[in-house]
Amino acid sequence: MMKKQPCSACGALILPTTADRNGGMCMPCKNGIRENIEKAKAFYQRERKLDKNCPFRALWRQLIDKVHHQPGGFEALSAEEKIYYAVNVLEGEVYNGGFMQFFDNASKEYDAWCEQGLARIDAPHSLRLLRAARLARFGDGGADRLARGPAPDDETWARLNDLDHEFYQDPDGLEARLNAFAMNNGLTSATPE
Repeated sequence: MMKKQPCSACGALILPTTADRNGGMCMPCKNGIRENIEKAKAFYQRERKLDKNCPFRALWRQLIDKVHHQPGGFEALSAEEKIYYAVNVLEGEVYNGGFMQFFDNASKEYDAWCEQGLARIDAPHSLRLLRAARLARFGDGGADRLARGPAPDDETWARLNDLDHEFYQDPDGLEARLNAFAMNNGLTSATPE
């Protein structure tokens, strides 16, 4: 069995053949990605801690379970749960793929609850962006929002892209508003660590 030796840069144990090929360094150090790996490890360690300790993550997991695994699904949620769930879905969809993704996926079914929720948590900028994105996607002709709209043209894509970037600025501080809403409406009683 070969005896491993420490990387000359980070100290990770590596095979002598790796050290010989790479000037004494492990592959992540040689490729210049060690720092990114360490940052990712720290990020996921924080995420695991939050998964165990954050009351809002626990609430989110409970709502996911109710919507996707319990009788009645979304319709069985209380009005406050529907608002919390819908606005979180909107935020996740927009951050993942923009307003276009929100309106072209099943998540569009929560559009009315998103609008009601953004008004209720006092998020006027996000509400304006949702309405502007809906108008850009479907126009003002009263198109059925639950039906998939026509393929967007370049102008629509550009407008939605601009709205996405405005949403990413988080002008309302949605997470803090949602957390306060959850606490004020008895969805969770704990505060985040």
